[in-house]
Amino acid sequence: MKRDLGALADREHDLVIIGGGIHGAAAAWDAAERGLSVALVEADDFGSRTSWNSLKTIHGGLRYLQTLDVRRMRESIRERRALLRIAPEIVRPLPFVIPTYGHGMKGREALAVALRLNDLVSADRNEDLPPEQRIPPGRLLSRAEALELFPGLPETGLNGAARWTDAQVESSERLTIAFVRAAADAGAAVANHLEVESFVRADSRVTGVRCRDHVGGALVEMRARLVLNAAGPGMDAVLGLAGIMRPRTPLLRAVNLVFRRNFAGSCALGASAGGRFLFLVPWRGRSMVGTAYWPAPSADRDDVPSFLDEARRAYPWARVGAEDVTLVHRGLVPAGRAAGGLVTRHRLIDHEREDGIPGLISVQGVKYTTARGVAQEVVDIALRRLDRRAGPCRTASTRLSHARPLEGSIESRARIATRDEMALTLSDAILRRLDLGTAGPPEVADVDVVEAVLAAEQGWDPERRRAERRALQATYVNAGTQSG
Repeated sequence: MKRDLGALADREHDLVIIGGGIHGAAAAWDAAERGLSVALVEADDFGSRTSWNSLKTIHGGLRYLQTLDVRRMRESIRERRALLRIAPEIVRPLPFVIPTYGHGMKGREALAVALRLNDLVSADRNEDLPPEQRIPPGRLLSRAEALELFPGLPETGLNGAARWTDAQVESSERLTIAFVRAAADAGAAVANHLEVESFVRADSRVTGVRCRDHVGGALVEMRARLVLNAAGPGMDAVLGLAGIMRPRTPLLRAVNLVFRRNFAGSCALGASAGGRFLFLVPWRGRSMVGTAYWPAPSADRDDVPSFLDEARRAYPWARVGAEDVTLVHRGLVPAGRAAGGLVTRHRLIDHEREDGIPGLISVQGVKYTTARGVAQEVVDIALRRLDRRAGPCRTASTRLSHARPLEGSIESRARIATRDEMALTLSDAILRRLDLGTAGPPEVADVDVVEAVLAAEQGWDPERRRAERRALQATYVNAGTQSG
């Protein structure tokens, strides 16, 4: 995977994709795999914004039974199965538990019905999966079993627990990069740190984009038969560049906390905190809690203390404190109509139909879990707009060969990251290629090694090296931690 700006500018692409988060990356892979000439550009690093803010869970949609949204539930089940199939080295089954109290909506009887319905709706959940990747049926746990798993559970009224299985992605960063590398392997031209500044137009039609290279400063113009806006929370800003002034999508700030200790054991644990439902998730010998939402933009960026208060109320026995927080994930997601609620469905917008601007489509994703399936819908639309015939989508069954951690010494892995995976900054390498800083501040010695490799490979001078170090340290400031 090479960053070749000449390959971006020297030809007319069938499809130029703006945004290298999980939705843009998945669309690039599917489109290239189906024979389109594709270019993918990202203003920062691949998966560095909202896609990086991940609780590492791949949900099958059990929660959608509350609103009887079977369609959305089936979509989640299908995409969970696809990720278990195509990325088995980093996506694996994970048990989830909710304690039951009394006999109301949170009691054993109600949750027994929910588990049974979940098993019925997901009857094909293990189709074509190997035994170790299969999702077992849900079941009720006794009071004693619940306390054995979580000895600190409040015991008053406790009569057991409901247990079901979803999945966990060990590294959402590596999974996103795997989609990008698969797109490049299929022929897509990809580049990070390349920001769209304007559209190229022929009368009303969009015929390409102009991008600013944040590495060398050059202006790169790309021609396209069709442009896909997959910029996530930046979707409206990109549309503004095309002269489309529609009401802005309200956004929420999504926050997850990474703890230095594993409070959850071997199962994810659900609990309420003042009306908000949280999950405490085991991950790499640590744990994460999420997800909390606040309106965005907001002047109050100090969301950690209030979120910690919620976590303490939800899991009083864990006694989490500020000293336990090693990293804070923050990302922007589209808000729904209900106060504090999320958008429940992704949106696909054909701007020729809606705004009279041919050559431009947009996608607004909602969940990391379903991004592959959303990308399939997007590429189907693109093929129709381009009047191209292609075979069926194969990304639900094609193994992602790069969906695994890099192997070898830190030095050799850093060299692979910069030579083959387009790690252009220290943060690119530490946070999204090598997984050295995704659970908290990395070891100083490890940072020294990675910095030395990137500096040698890319010719950094001392001032650039100091700037790269400062940028990495800023990742951990809001968590009250420091990096080397």
